[in-house]
Amino acid sequence: MNMRYFALIIASVFILSSATAQEKQKTAKSGKSYATLVSATMQRTIPGMKGAQPSVRYDFILKWKSKQVPETFFWRGDNVWMNCLVKAYKPGKKEPGEEIGLDKVKRNTCLQLTGIPGGKFPIPEEIQNTKGQAIFFKTATSGWRYLPVTSITKKKDIIAP
Repeated sequence: MNMRYFALIIASVFILSSATAQEKQKTAKSGKSYATLVSATMQRTIPGMKGAQPSVRYDFILKWKSKQVPETFFWRGDNVWMNCLVKAYKPGKKEPGEEIGLDKVKRNTCLQLTGIPGGKFPIPEEIQNTKGQAIFFKTATSGWRYLPVTSITKKKDIIAP
């Protein structure tokens, strides 16, 4: 009889420990070994129509350091969650580069990310627990990674006629 109770207690402890382990949520990990944030800018466009809301454009320059190819990029700011358009970036050129397929990104490639407003992409669970403004990305072999954005340079507003 004592053996039954002992086995029951061991089984209960095992079940409870596995249930609580499943409840713990994963969080995104640092992406500093994958990429370096070179600069971050924002620019508002103020529409000429009364009552229309201004739009904000976010641009980021990254230097990709990993041999692994990125799968996707997202920007999370204050009350903002945006998918990012990715373009090749050539330092010193005034015009933006051409859109680049993520499968073409190689080590030491400079990228320009632009937040695309209006997407309906849900925020993954791993990201919900990560605080602050950040660029989030994923590779085929990594979970979610992030680069914190601590400073954004504000460009002069564009005022539409």
